[in-house]
Amino acid sequence: MRICLVGGGTAAACLVMALARTFASRDVDLVIVEPSDQLWRGRAYRTDRDEILVNAPHTMMTLDPNDPEHAQRWLALHHGGGRTAQPWTQEVFPSRHVYGRYLEESLTQTLDGLTAAGWQVTWLRRHAVSFAPEGDKALIGLEGGATVSCDYAVLCVGGPSGYDPFGLAGHLSYISRPYPVASALAPVDPSASVAVVGCGLTAVDTVLGLRAQGHQGRITLVSRDGILAAVRRPLQVGRPTVMTPQSVQERLDRSSSPLRLSALAGLARAEALLAGATPEQITAETSLAEWGLSRVRRQLADREHVRDVDWLQVTTWALITTVHQWWPTLTRRDRQQFFRRYHRLWASFTSPMPASTALTLLEMADRGQLEVLRGLEGVKPTQRGFLVVAQRHAMEADVVIAAATAAPTAHSAKPTGAHELLDSLIRNGNGQEHPDGGLRVQPDTGRLVDRKGGPQPSLFALGYLTSGTHYYMSGIPMLVWRSEAVAAAIAADSSTSVTSPLTRTFTDVRRRGSAGA
Repeated sequence: MRICLVGGGTAAACLVMALARTFASRDVDLVIVEPSDQLWRGRAYRTDRDEILVNAPHTMMTLDPNDPEHAQRWLALHHGGGRTAQPWTQEVFPSRHVYGRYLEESLTQTLDGLTAAGWQVTWLRRHAVSFAPEGDKALIGLEGGATVSCDYAVLCVGGPSGYDPFGLAGHLSYISRPYPVASALAPVDPSASVAVVGCGLTAVDTVLGLRAQGHQGRITLVSRDGILAAVRRPLQVGRPTVMTPQSVQERLDRSSSPLRLSALAGLARAEALLAGATPEQITAETSLAEWGLSRVRRQLADREHVRDVDWLQVTTWALITTVHQWWPTLTRRDRQQFFRRYHRLWASFTSPMPASTALTLLEMADRGQLEVLRGLEGVKPTQRGFLVVAQRHAMEADVVIAAATAAPTAHSAKPTGAHELLDSLIRNGNGQEHPDGGLRVQPDTGRLVDRKGGPQPSLFALGYLTSGTHYYMSGIPMLVWRSEAVAAAIAADSSTSVTSPLTRTFTDVRRRGSAGA
């Protein structure tokens, strides 16, 4: 059986591990189409500064859902545990490039074992330009006219980079891709005033990268809402009881109408109250009125008073483990309302930063080097640099760094290097754009949906391209979980008796915490 992966980054790494678990006893011809010079790491996990950390403890970053300590053992063996444990929680956050080595070495070891057992593995360093069914198989067209025929093909092309909402590409002082920070930020003069567009984890990593290279100039994080990544709280033992996969599915099964956003908000609030939250705490965390570093400062103080059962973790976990059920059922109007009202909060809570990172940001702010602005209106080049308009006033910046992603309602931005491939797929009717981003896929299997609405038996997608269907596709745990679904679908469809060893829900894949990495 030949399986072709278009893309060789982190999503593909998770899928290869899932395929290895599912088809370990089969002879598989695995073809990876990836034009870059490196497999598995992706841009965010390549060689970089030690100060740039993953934002989740290693217990949440395992490639094997059957073995939660897989990453932890590797780090202990190769890096003495990765880094010093963080204050309060004793959690370890390895450097991104160290985690990249874990990805690379885990995949090398796994594939070496599989090739010794009969697998064939081929890496084609070419661009894929077309992706189509061919009878009951799939045909991948490569640049130069060559083709690859396979039984199943999976798009793992990653997300777009270089988001440029203000048309600044080409300006000598504009940096569109901050990873790896060691090379991307090296040209920045230490005394330059820097505006970082965005307030999420990429923006935070950009600040840490500038600090690590001795930057002395002013740094300003600027975005529409000024909501930074939340401060990660100590892992607790609480579990959802109101908003569980079982209860949400039962509600969907017995209702003839879609589950409305207001009802979901009510379920989440009930979960929070049952877990010990006060109405005042819920208001503080869900209000957009509190923003910037004052929000971070308050969250850092709050985490010291986290009880045995943390209402915020329980509620976030309830939403993460059920989003794949309720998101596809929301009306278009409710999804648009969610984007406007809750998307930034969702990103903040599901992709939090370590407490040590929050302390670093506050220290920089207290000495006057870092500030956060909201209400971003525009960025314009000037003779000396840039004019950044936010909060109804303008500020000058010598350098602008793009550290934001496209707004959820503008997910049409195509992954880097995949424009021709996706255009061909849609033009030929073999794929269908999702109005909320990416391509339409079957929620359970990841199979592409064609122009007529039917699933493509041999064509799959994984990762960013499925965000319109799944909404939440951030972090290693989610990629591992969806990879299991794709591998199980291929196994069920193949003419063998092979079945996936994992038929578990996302609740089982990751026990606690939030997934952002």
